[in-house]
Amino acid sequence: PTVCTLRQFRCTNSKCIAITWVCDGENDCDDGSDEKPEICAISESATCNKNEFRCGNGRCIPAHWQCDNEKDCSDASDEDQHTCQQKVCGADEFTCRSAPGECVPLTWMCDDNPDCSDGSDEKACNETCRSDEFTCGNGKCIQKRWVCDLDNDCGDNSDEKNCPPVTCNAETEFQCTESYCITSRWRCDGDYDCADGKDEQGCPKPTASVSFCLPQEYECNDRLTCIHRAWLCDGAKDCPDGSDESPTHCQNITCRPDQFQCKDRSCIPGRLHCSGHPDCPDGSDEIDCGAPLLKCDPKTQFDCGGGNCIPLSQVCNGKQDCPEGEDEPRDRCGKNECLENNGGCSQKCVDTPAGYYCDCNHGYKLVDNKTCKDINECEIPGSCSQMCINDKGTFKCECQHGYMRDPRDLTRCKATEGHASLLFARRRDIRKISLDHHEMTSIVNETNSATALDFVFRTGMIFWSDVTDQKIYKAPIDEGSERSVVINNDITTTDGLAVDWIYNHIYWTDTGKNTIELANFEGQMRKVLIKDELEEPRAIALNPIEGWMFWTDWGNDPKIERAGMDGSHRQIIVSYEVKWPNGLTLDLVKKRVYWVDAKLNTISSCDYNGRSRRVILFSPDSLRHPFSITTFEDWVYWTDWDKTAVFKANKFTGKDVQTVTATEMIQNPMVIHVYHPYRQPDGDNHCQAVNGHCSHLCLPAPQINSHSPLISCACPEGLQMLPDGLTCVQGTEKVTTPYSVTHSDYTIQIHTKTDVVETTSIPTKAVVDAVEDTSSGTIAIIVIVVTGIVFLVISGLIYIVYRNYVHRNMTSMNFDNPVYRKTTEDQFSLEKNAFQPTRMYPSTVGEEAQEPLTSANTNDFV
Repeated sequence: PTVCTLRQFRCTNSKCIAITWVCDGENDCDDGSDEKPEICAISESATCNKNEFRCGNGRCIPAHWQCDNEKDCSDASDEDQHTCQQKVCGADEFTCRSAPGECVPLTWMCDDNPDCSDGSDEKACNETCRSDEFTCGNGKCIQKRWVCDLDNDCGDNSDEKNCPPVTCNAETEFQCTESYCITSRWRCDGDYDCADGKDEQGCPKPTASVSFCLPQEYECNDRLTCIHRAWLCDGAKDCPDGSDESPTHCQNITCRPDQFQCKDRSCIPGRLHCSGHPDCPDGSDEIDCGAPLLKCDPKTQFDCGGGNCIPLSQVCNGKQDCPEGEDEPRDRCGKNECLENNGGCSQKCVDTPAGYYCDCNHGYKLVDNKTCKDINECEIPGSCSQMCINDKGTFKCECQHGYMRDPRDLTRCKATEGHASLLFARRRDIRKISLDHHEMTSIVNETNSATALDFVFRTGMIFWSDVTDQKIYKAPIDEGSERSVVINNDITTTDGLAVDWIYNHIYWTDTGKNTIELANFEGQMRKVLIKDELEEPRAIALNPIEGWMFWTDWGNDPKIERAGMDGSHRQIIVSYEVKWPNGLTLDLVKKRVYWVDAKLNTISSCDYNGRSRRVILFSPDSLRHPFSITTFEDWVYWTDWDKTAVFKANKFTGKDVQTVTATEMIQNPMVIHVYHPYRQPDGDNHCQAVNGHCSHLCLPAPQINSHSPLISCACPEGLQMLPDGLTCVQGTEKVTTPYSVTHSDYTIQIHTKTDVVETTSIPTKAVVDAVEDTSSGTIAIIVIVVTGIVFLVISGLIYIVYRNYVHRNMTSMNFDNPVYRKTTEDQFSLEKNAFQPTRMYPSTVGEEAQEPLTSANTNDFV
């Protein structure tokens, strides 16, 4: 027999229906058992628990549904006007003026988005810029030093009007124009920093500019962008300046047989030709498409056949309007088919002059021209921002902890805390834009080529890569001038960087070396995590709560991959209809991956496993050359090199495309992130206690199921893992991998590669294990015996030394480099517990456990 859940009613025929459908006047069981008088009598006398509200008809609904401006009780008793107007707003809420009982968080006041139904939270704001800021003509605030710098920072160009001539400092600056100066160290550096390239003219000798592109790639004129040579002269402008399609090396451009060539010579997929909406930038794909075949609307028209439609008013009027007289059927004119058994319709029957049609109530759809079925709105992407509850004929949206429904649109969820900003790199600086207070500020100035960036909201630290300096830096977000170098050697081109805000590591992609690497926040404990089968790794994103990392690869075999943050369980999740996946971000609330494709001009998404894939937005206009993407609440934000701007759109539908910044920014907008605490929700650091018993790196392991290990031990470059699976040493001993060590309340995975390294000291058990693995027969016995004798002699000597020095200070280990190198001093004491191996690098345990991040509830925002 069918087993129903606690929130379901079991019909007499064993069918399970929602308990809220019982005694609602409709036969949902099909046998009428849900509407029996005896059942309804019990339902009406039922009591609700303390967290529920009892409707007038006896139905129980969650208490927080009362007075939420949605009628959830069939009698609307939950929205009783007198009761709801008595509601008192809390101390951290704003009381809407003309809507008694309506409250919004104080953080929503003056955020340029009316939340009260009367918009009173946005009235009397009268925000002004600070004394050290410039007030733009559109009300935005920018830093005064950006005025008259030939950069439209305001968006309305008011900061570039009435600009007087500027005199540059001859010692430290170079004058591009009469109103624009650059630092003199950018003179003759191989990059065009002046708009007209004046800084690279008249140099003593041609500057040998370093190319970031590989031999099989084409370098665009901006000397920064690399594209596949196969994309040259393919009709699509892949370089930001379109130099790959310039007439100098492109003759007689033709599109592939499966493409349509627009009048501007660009190519689009053939299936988009005459699709009903323009896909070419000039709209030429919708010209000469012919008239579409019309389909008659049965509610207002009559189908004469062949797509010929006439108004219903001309049917059965005694006059032939259809070619064959189909509009004057003698047997149906004047007959009301709905009078007999409702026309066979399950809900509505609508009579017409020559027939009838079935229709459905709101929230239902026809499944066979007669039967109506409930529409499950929760299956429609974007019906709700976050959580969706389907009900018969309707649905209900709810928000996760930390979010609240927008009173003006009850399907949307907004963060109740904090003010979101956008952090983005512009090559020469890093800026922050407030999304609700119209303010743009500079975080870091005078960078050579800032590209990738990320942040740690808990500490207010930002990290960024500079592809010219070939370094990774960090700085406090409020003191960007106090920068320090994190990684300064052995990196080439770092286009992607991500911060693990829980376990305190940075991960980055290196397009030159084709690797994914990690290190701690100080640049120590460095490790190459992924190095095989990578061609052009670019963007990277992390979910340390579940232990996964995701990255894009736009090589000859473009794809999106994921792996555990320890490098394990690597797999491809997107491998088709992807060409140039530039940007990547995670929606931690909906558990989805979003990416932009600069070749296909699309924004797409899928779940963490690569399933439920959807194209969110296709736009050759708004997505000319997208580079980076981020998401927050109901929006996706992206940077576009061709448009030199930041855009946003609805993350479910791709609608409401808007510009966030001006579209005349001089420098290429690079990686972008939403800066808000909810982008980095709290989680448990399972390495916090004694570094997870790891001697060096303790990393989060991917959570595949409930039995998955929580952490994984790993070794920095140059060190080797011992068979205990916890300790790293320098050695010449071959060790077999991977290991899986289980002890009491923790389980650890170790993923390393078999290698040969030099060793100076290995615990005795490790030596014995190694001998057992590599020896056999008599040789093994002799080695074991000799080793035992040597061990007894050494033990005796150690015991004597110990007795002589037991009352003196214990000598501890000293290292010239606690991370990578061991000194010649081998003085240490062996621990008795085999599962607590010798800490040959004790200082690293404290380093990995610094700034622990704990939370009482790790599921608040994921």
